[in-house]
Amino acid sequence: MKNRSGLNMMLVIALFMLLVGCGQGNAGSGSNSDPSASPAETEAASNKGNETDKVEKAIEIKFMHVFGGAQGEAIQELVDRYNASQSKVVVTAEQAQGFYDGLLEKLQTLAVSKQLPEVAIGSYANGEFMSTRMPIRPMHTFIDKEAYSTEDYTAQMLKLGQDAEGKQQSLPFLVSTPLIYVNLDHFEQAGIPVVEQPESWEQVRGWAKQLADAAPDRGGVYFQMDFDTWMFQTLLETKGGSYASVKDKDVQFNDEAGKEVLRYWLEMRNEDKSIPMMNGTQAAEAFQSGNLSMLVATTGNLANLAKNSSFKLGIMLLPTWEGNETSRRLPAGGAGLYVFQSNEEKEAAAWDFVKFATSPEGSALLAQKMGYMTVRDSARNELMADYLKENPMAAATYKQAQDIVPWFNWPGDAGTRATRTLLDHIQGSFSGDMTGDEALDKAAVEIEKILRW
Repeated sequence: MKNRSGLNMMLVIALFMLLVGCGQGNAGSGSNSDPSASPAETEAASNKGNETDKVEKAIEIKFMHVFGGAQGEAIQELVDRYNASQSKVVVTAEQAQGFYDGLLEKLQTLAVSKQLPEVAIGSYANGEFMSTRMPIRPMHTFIDKEAYSTEDYTAQMLKLGQDAEGKQQSLPFLVSTPLIYVNLDHFEQAGIPVVEQPESWEQVRGWAKQLADAAPDRGGVYFQMDFDTWMFQTLLETKGGSYASVKDKDVQFNDEAGKEVLRYWLEMRNEDKSIPMMNGTQAAEAFQSGNLSMLVATTGNLANLAKNSSFKLGIMLLPTWEGNETSRRLPAGGAGLYVFQSNEEKEAAAWDFVKFATSPEGSALLAQKMGYMTVRDSARNELMADYLKENPMAAATYKQAQDIVPWFNWPGDAGTRATRTLLDHIQGSFSGDMTGDEALDKAAVEIEKILRW
């Protein structure tokens, strides 16, 4: 009996250990189901676990841009809205320093180390370089595969991302044209009538001198021209001139039309004393504080100037030249969106973000927050209809949209060097190191050497 009792005790202990072991196994199995929990609570806990799995499996991509301050906040809002709209992709925005030139340099460095972001903006001034020298995945590959309709994109803006054969390399993201911002208080004090569009650039010069003479301690006008050649191309092509014939390998900006444009600026600075000696950042600050009467700059400044100027702000559209039959030509400022080569999964995620960023809703958001033009017809005609009625200055820029032309791109790897060479020589003429004619002739010779023309 004693042996049997001991055997029974051993069996009880073994059974107890088996039950405890099964309970621990269930605890570690991941179900964690509470026997007292309701079916709804159990399902909710299961769904929470599934949502965690989705977040963990989301495809992460990087979007590189150049904007800080209020404009950077608008970009971040766009990204946040995209991330909140779906759970398959998580986009992280990153600002590159040095604006468009700094961004291009950084992208080239990242390309060497194979650490490119999946999506980045690119200046229209660098379109040829981006599409031929960087490892992008052309937008037409996504468009063709998906049969994605581009009909709602504004036609002139869609062309900004196309190559010579009409293939879409990028999609338009931010588009601007130059505007003449004016201090209405200064105009009223000087007795100058405010019009929608001046008759000519010669008239603008007369106004600038009149405004500067009225208050010698402030500037009459400043043209955005210290960090790119955008305004030079604008005035040059409106005058009937041309940068160059890439086909014929012939530099042409130093022909008579180009020299007349540079003389125009130099005479305003040296003779009229109406263009102050300052850079673009200083000019924007001077204008906002009332120490500059006119500022010729991008529509991308509109939101900031409207919010922060200490006076009644007005705008005017750009004129043509007196006695010149050439119509107004406005090189598009701003940037397009590019997708870089990666694996299929990340490229698909990048394309999905690009569609959202250039959608009517995304484009309308940036147009209203940043001051750029929307790239979608439906955004302008429907989503922004009330906004444009309430903000006539924002609506005015669309009146010159039909005059948008591509920003000139120098060919090859040395295109950015060619642009910098021209800009440096123009700046050299402003500082008195050489005459305007000399500056353009010397720049032409150097660019021909750079491009091996």
